[in-house]
Amino acid sequence: MTETSSQLHGWTRRNFLKAAGAAGAMMLFPWLAYAAESDELDAKADDLEASAAEKQAQADELAAKLETLQTQFNDALVRYNTANDAHDAAVAAMEEAQVRIDEATQRIAELQVQLGNRAAAIYREGEPTFVDVLFGSKSFDDFVTNWDAMEKIGQQDAKLVQESKDAKAEAEAAKEEYSRQEQIAAEELENARVAKEELETAQASLQAEYDQMNDDIAAIHAEIEQVRMDADAAREKEEAAKKAAEQALASQMASSSGSSSGSSGGSTSSTPSTSVSGWVNPAPGKYITSGFGWRASIGDYHQGVDLSCKYEPVYCMADGTVTTSGWFGTGGQAVTVNHGNGIVSWYLHGSQLLVSVGQKVSAGQQIMVSGNTGFSTGAHLHFQINVNSPNGVTGTAVNPTAYFGW
Repeated sequence: MTETSSQLHGWTRRNFLKAAGAAGAMMLFPWLAYAAESDELDAKADDLEASAAEKQAQADELAAKLETLQTQFNDALVRYNTANDAHDAAVAAMEEAQVRIDEATQRIAELQVQLGNRAAAIYREGEPTFVDVLFGSKSFDDFVTNWDAMEKIGQQDAKLVQESKDAKAEAEAAKEEYSRQEQIAAEELENARVAKEELETAQASLQAEYDQMNDDIAAIHAEIEQVRMDADAAREKEEAAKKAAEQALASQMASSSGSSSGSSGGSTSSTPSTSVSGWVNPAPGKYITSGFGWRASIGDYHQGVDLSCKYEPVYCMADGTVTTSGWFGTGGQAVTVNHGNGIVSWYLHGSQLLVSVGQKVSAGQQIMVSGNTGFSTGAHLHFQINVNSPNGVTGTAVNPTAYFGW
């Protein structure tokens, strides 16, 4: 803590407020504005980081899908190549069978020519008979040889013709089988081609989505970096404005005569504490039971702080005008005070209200007793500060801990 801050804490609330005056209060407003700006920017950056994390999780899922698709595509490519090889083999076998059919057909044609020539010769010269062979032979051995040769020639001709016919039939059967295999292979090849192309299309689409997701993530991170830089700049301005306000207030307090008049209307606290901001702690000596910001346990964004104040006095943080005193929805019995320059304070869940709408109240004046009304799970004080208020009630919630040091 700086020497100026220590001096500020050494003053009583009344002396501080009297010394501050209007000029000192105005010095606080830029500080509050910069504080609100930095809080908003930090919250925005946190939201962006959450969005980036969500998109990164989606990108990781896409990457896993891409990996699965790549595996499926590789398998499909293997099936396609296998089907293509099988189709090529069937076509080659079918062509080879056709060559054998053509050879057998040609051989049969040649044999038919030979048989035709022999038949023509026999027709012209007459077919040798048993008697011709018998009397044409010089001996019995010669007869046996000549007769056997004549029979073998006939048998050989018949055998050659039959073998050629068998070869042709075998080749035709092989061609028919290979044709059937070629048809099956062609169907499998077509199915494999379609599957491969479908996977290629799906893969390209998923890859485009994955690339776009990564571009979005990169853009979000770039925005986060800029927002963080803006938040740091706002904090620097906040710190400068804070120091200027402290110096102005310290200067005014040094020239102050001491005490000031008491607060008007309602009961007051004898020694409510003041912060370096000059605002009075609404529940002195109490601690935070639920902080400002996102609460993952219940899934909501808490726009104030809950203080351990159970059916105890609650004090107004600064001079202002009461804009709410009564039932405030989930906030139960509540008081809101407009402090001017767009700054509003909220006090929720009260059990007893001590001020009315339109009433002027002073810093440190007791305005209600804390309680357990509205949406509450136990007696406490919900304390909230709004800035940039358009109507003296609503506005942008800022973290009160920046001003009270809880």
